[in-house]
Amino acid sequence: CPGVRIGSAERINIGDNCMIASNSYIADSDWHDIYNRTTMGKTAPVDIADNVWVGEGAIVCKGVSIGENSIVGAGSVVVNDIPPGCISAGNPARIVKRLDPDKKMVTRAHFFENPEKLFQEFDRFDRVLLEKDHLLHWIRHLFVPGKNDYPVHFMKPDEASSVCEISGLA
Repeated sequence: CPGVRIGSAERINIGDNCMIASNSYIADSDWHDIYNRTTMGKTAPVDIADNVWVGEGAIVCKGVSIGENSIVGAGSVVVNDIPPGCISAGNPARIVKRLDPDKKMVTRAHFFENPEKLFQEFDRFDRVLLEKDHLLHWIRHLFVPGKNDYPVHFMKPDEASSVCEISGLA
């Protein structure tokens, strides 16, 4: 994502299928000492396990481990370890919820494991959304607009969800 900053002086491990949102910052160092600002400050490795979601603008500080399937809320500052399967938020980040271990976790790997099916779904979705996206329809819409001539981003939520259902994305 745009604006993600990862600064490593020692070691940062990021697992598979992680999602790191815009403007997040992950660092394993203070980057300078408190009194001697010409030398490297303390460093400690950062470990982010598989399928972790770091929300927008979150900061992950040195020496932190974030467990598998955990979520760090937007704007959070992680200064302590987050166990697996937890949602954390705040400054400093605290556990606000534990995920249900019995619920199936669907990761980005599942989304991309069958590229042919994925392309078919995208193609079908495009056909539904773009079926009226041509010059003659646009000209007719200018002079004789119909009640169903609104683009998807102007649709009511129930209409937009029906488009997703038709495309198999709901």
